[in-house]
Amino acid sequence: MELSRRKFMQGVGALGGAAAASAFSFPTIAAAAKNAKKVNGAAGAVDIRKIKSGCAICPNFCGIEATVVNGVIRTIYPDAARAEFYNHGICPKGASGMFNTYDPYRLKKPLRRTNPKKGPHEDPRWVEISWDEAFNTISDRLRKLRAEDPRKLIWQHGQGKYLIQEQYCEAWTKAFGTPNMVHRTTACEAARHVADELTWAGGGILPDLKHSKLLLNFGANYYEGEQASRWLDWQTMQSIDNNGLKTIVVEPRLSGVAGKANEWVPVRPGKDVVMILAMAKVMIDARTIDEPFLVDYTNAPQLVDAAGVILKDKDGKTPLVWDTVSSSAKPYVQGVKPALKGTYTVDGKPFRTAFQVLADSIADITPEYAQEVADVPAATITRLAQTFAKEARIGETIVIDGQTLRYRPAVLYSFRGLAAKEHGVQGWRTGLILNMLVGNIDAVGGLMLGGAYGRPQYFDVSKCEYPPSRADLAQSVFFPYSNHHIAQTPNLVVQDPKAYGLPYQPEMQIFYGTNRPVSIPNSWQQFEGLAKTYNVVIDIVMSESAWYADIVLPDKTYLESWHFAPTRGTTDTGHVAIRQPMVNPYNLEHDAFSIIWELSKRVGFRDQFAEQCNKSWGLKEVTFKPGRDYTTREGVETLWADKTRKDFSVAVEQGFIGSKKSVKSKYLSGAEDKFKGPGKAKMKFYADQLIDTYYKAEGIVKKNNLASFDLTKLRIAYSPLPTREHAFPTPHREAKDYPFYVITHKRMYRNQSGNTVNNVILNQAIGRDAATNYVQINATSAKKLGVKSGDAVTIETRVGKIKGTAQVIQGIRPDTIAVSYHYGQWSPGYAPDGHNGTAINQVLEHHPDLISGHNSFNDTKCKLYKA
Repeated sequence: MELSRRKFMQGVGALGGAAAASAFSFPTIAAAAKNAKKVNGAAGAVDIRKIKSGCAICPNFCGIEATVVNGVIRTIYPDAARAEFYNHGICPKGASGMFNTYDPYRLKKPLRRTNPKKGPHEDPRWVEISWDEAFNTISDRLRKLRAEDPRKLIWQHGQGKYLIQEQYCEAWTKAFGTPNMVHRTTACEAARHVADELTWAGGGILPDLKHSKLLLNFGANYYEGEQASRWLDWQTMQSIDNNGLKTIVVEPRLSGVAGKANEWVPVRPGKDVVMILAMAKVMIDARTIDEPFLVDYTNAPQLVDAAGVILKDKDGKTPLVWDTVSSSAKPYVQGVKPALKGTYTVDGKPFRTAFQVLADSIADITPEYAQEVADVPAATITRLAQTFAKEARIGETIVIDGQTLRYRPAVLYSFRGLAAKEHGVQGWRTGLILNMLVGNIDAVGGLMLGGAYGRPQYFDVSKCEYPPSRADLAQSVFFPYSNHHIAQTPNLVVQDPKAYGLPYQPEMQIFYGTNRPVSIPNSWQQFEGLAKTYNVVIDIVMSESAWYADIVLPDKTYLESWHFAPTRGTTDTGHVAIRQPMVNPYNLEHDAFSIIWELSKRVGFRDQFAEQCNKSWGLKEVTFKPGRDYTTREGVETLWADKTRKDFSVAVEQGFIGSKKSVKSKYLSGAEDKFKGPGKAKMKFYADQLIDTYYKAEGIVKKNNLASFDLTKLRIAYSPLPTREHAFPTPHREAKDYPFYVITHKRMYRNQSGNTVNNVILNQAIGRDAATNYVQINATSAKKLGVKSGDAVTIETRVGKIKGTAQVIQGIRPDTIAVSYHYGQWSPGYAPDGHNGTAINQVLEHHPDLISGHNSFNDTKCKLYKA
């Protein structure tokens, strides 16, 4: 039966016909729950179960305990047992997560497109099909592509990465033969990760808040959206109450976390780099820095030539320092005492220490200059630098459990605030450098690293591929250090592969748990790419990406399926966990794991998939066996058995197994063990692999005559040290006639671009403000424009125009407007509430960080006027 656009918009037919209505309200939820009770519960019986699992709505992965009465989820609370290891509470999204499962707008049957034209106003003319037909249709195409050129397939996932987990996705694409598995991180925090990798060859940081006295926070709003929110929010308040922690928040908008801080510093958007460099100058000039740490743990003493390259020994690999004992250039080995500062002559050529290069480069970045650029008073910048250095207690130690440890209870922390920009890697590199200046890395009260020097390859020069092998251009000459894939580029590259040197034309894309174009700046440019490929979408609702699909496959929610679940740790704990099904109100047959397993079998690479699963998951004793099928539960049982060596009954009953770090493992196994002293690798105070990579890329560009390649931009991006140029992204330099900076942020009520927009509790019960977003503007600026709260306004950028509703506030800079994400969806497959608000990504400019590929969410400038 063909399903018209009108019927689809009314929520019938294609959505399974059950409990659908023209508006999403409490009666529809009640109807869905009633239907589930009839299916799963005996009439008149009262069956109450408590089920422990994990939330998957956002990347906090909080532990939860649900109450299921007669087969219907009635409540979701935080798992009290998990508080000791991560979350003490859960957010409104997690507490009302059952409404995503009982959503009457859920996808319930596979759908096939019958209208070949794709666009927001095109009726796909969906036809319901059986699972068998869906699998056969997809398998036929996959089989053909695999025989011709498996690279023509692109797999993309977003939140799906955190459901069945990326290891399965990686195994499936490797077994198929395509290099094109692309995840979501450049739409979130990739630049921060890559900055960490370039600096200390690992990923994952948290402030040691249990012992910190000062938290200098550059735009990490963990009271709403951050990857460790549900620990950071609790621990911050505990440390404020019990340890005297003071918090200072530097960001253009008075966010929830800024509102609870001791001080809010409203910096001009994008100019934080200059502000931090000015703070560094104040500290260096006053000599309130941890010189022994810089010498013993970092490459700050290494010698740098006039071209910015580190001087190497005769082997061409070992960096040299200036030895103050012998007055010569030597490797840092036992007996050598490196100079931290100065200029020295080696073989008739001048060399400076890397530290001296930084000091010289910021000589004129005074607090007064930073005041002009960042619009923060010079006195404030000076005071913050002095306070940060003082509270770091440089040179002090503390004894914990009999261990004498470095004590540096001041820490600078950021999430997207310094990262979601055109120069995001350099943004967070400034933060890391300021932390290194006071020596707080892996010190008590400082910045804790997650696996220092765990990936030494990140200290190497990039391979700078050309032609690129991947459709997202990751680790190619275009984005040499994009270690986390690049979410936005495939839909650009498929429109003109030859322009990027890609030696094949991608023909098919599979999207799992992602609404990719909506999540990316300049969204309509992304949709143009979707119109060029044959698309399969696995999701729980009819997202905008699904509207452009050729085949849509319904997935199960995290409350309906088995997952070996990712978890978040703290500075003191870690844990492994599972998720388990609680209900299946719409009697769905498949989830993502069973879908890809069935496809691997039908296409003919099931055993290769099983083999790759063992490699991706690092399974040793309990492994996936060839020649047999696995259900979703059996897959989770396999992983649990190998990873924990515990009976699966423990997983079902407890949901997780926790562990606590000893003082030694927390403070002495990271930087202390990997970097300290002679003969060890060093943290990259000076990221010399960036300048080496630039020169390599320059040679490749010239050799291949890549006329459209902008080497000037690459040279600025690939500076081994942050510079003032990193505070001037493209729109700030070019959009001179656009007076307002546009910044973006997350809200507690929505996450991801699709899976929470229909939640009736968040959209109706909490209050109507939760169901929409606003264009926040400063009261002084609003008065000049004649704008009042509630007025319809237009945001105009160099990309286009979009309308919104003004919210006049005091807590934002007069030159800035702020709009949150996850609103303004246009797909007819959502409830009406899902269409409310402003989809700000539609008008953001697209200038990704050339190091990480991270999208520039906070660099656009705009005009604002009454609509």
